[in-house]
Amino acid sequence: MSVIDKKVSENLEQYIKQCFMATGVIIMLILVLDVVEQPVIIATLGATTFIVFAMSHSYASQPRRIYGGYALGILVGLIVYYLEMGLLVIDPDGFEGINLFLGGLAIGASIFLMVFTNTEHPPAAGLSMGLLFNPWSYETILVIIAAIIFLNSIKYFLRNWLIDLHGPTLEQVAEDAENEGELENGSEIENDQ
Repeated sequence: MSVIDKKVSENLEQYIKQCFMATGVIIMLILVLDVVEQPVIIATLGATTFIVFAMSHSYASQPRRIYGGYALGILVGLIVYYLEMGLLVIDPDGFEGINLFLGGLAIGASIFLMVFTNTEHPPAAGLSMGLLFNPWSYETILVIIAAIIFLNSIKYFLRNWLIDLHGPTLEQVAEDAENEGELENGSEIENDQ
């Protein structure tokens, strides 16, 4: 098993270009959308940027997954946030630590709804909990929506240029499995002699 992906030697220039482009895009998002004070947004958008640029043809990077995942992550995050606010109004002292439970509920509900609706996008599940634990405004939600539209637009325009940078290809996995099988069979033969 190699530490370095086998595709790197064949596509080193593409790896460098895509990673630098991802770097530029996330810097631009941070500067233009002024999200420095919103660590949750930076983290979720950073993870989505990884998926868009390193896994551009994967299931998780399809627009349905990104848009749907973020829509559900935002919806669940808002519901859980307002649930906490309602509980605190009822009894400000009696619900100490409830946000820990609600944070778990936000993640669990997001996962369930995403897999139920076929809109799985892991960073968006994290956003649902982030909206509970971090200060936000409705402008924050608009920033998130603008950023994912921007990321999807870039991916669309570069779709024929971007390659998947993650892991080996299916052919490489099959080749590795075949080679490992030969090694195991060869070592068994040697042990029999």
